[in-house]
Amino acid sequence: MYAIETQGLSKSFKNIPAVQNLNMKVPEGSIYGFIGENGSGKSTTEKLICGLLVPSNGDIRLYGKHYTDAKIRSGMGVLIENPGCFPEATVYQNLYMQALNLDVKNPKTEVERVLGLVSMAGAAGRKFKHCSLGMKQRLGVAQSLLGRPKLMILDEPINGLDADGMRIVRETLIDLTREEGVTILISSHILGELSKIATHYGIIRRGTLIKEMKADEMSVGCRDFVFVKTGNDARALGVLAQRYKDFEQKDGGIRVYDENESSKVAGLLYSKNIDINEITFQKIGLEEYYLKLMSQKGVA
Repeated sequence: MYAIETQGLSKSFKNIPAVQNLNMKVPEGSIYGFIGENGSGKSTTEKLICGLLVPSNGDIRLYGKHYTDAKIRSGMGVLIENPGCFPEATVYQNLYMQALNLDVKNPKTEVERVLGLVSMAGAAGRKFKHCSLGMKQRLGVAQSLLGRPKLMILDEPINGLDADGMRIVRETLIDLTREEGVTILISSHILGELSKIATHYGIIRRGTLIKEMKADEMSVGCRDFVFVKTGNDARALGVLAQRYKDFEQKDGGIRVYDENESSKVAGLLYSKNIDINEITFQKIGLEEYYLKLMSQKGVA
């Protein structure tokens, strides 16, 4: 079953399309990485799914039911853009008020639980206005976790987080899907972090969903390669052509694709007396693959 399924979803503002005929399928229990540049329609799509905007056309289904179904909507956790908090209230007070608003049972226990999940128990007494951007983002994630939602919609939840904050959020989301079967739709510009958790991807450009794929399909595009810098790259290219079909000059060196043993490349070059200044085994990153895909689609 799909946790989220849209058919022909469209939204325009003053006759200017923001989302166009979008057909999205988010499998139950997945972490769906929603990718696109600023203005591509990510936030608009998420707001439509959450019911914060009304579609111009199309249909939205959550677990097979219409997205306005009260029971389904009560099982959603949402963080869109910025957490809605009272500046003068503390972290704990903001969470407690939200728990009451959601009619969460045992609100005190639930607030303590989510504070622990995002490692903010020590900041419970700090006023929201005195929190850093990273702390505010983690508080927003904590709010979305209240009531143990079945479906989470997170818009740029790791924006402003330091490396440790990213790790905390990343581990929390992975645990939620593995241990509780929570489905997570998450957008982020930090594609390197997204690649560590996403099981599925959707790529949107100018309001149109141009591709959906599983993480293993993405991995095929994010190919392995040996990166080598030599004392004579022009000559090295000729030597490599004797054994390899797919290689290119890039980033100040040579990439030899689909080779996972640096020693084989090094041995070939040394046999022809070509000096090696640097050689490493690498993998194409999600960001590079995304940019390449945009170029192939003729929309970059």
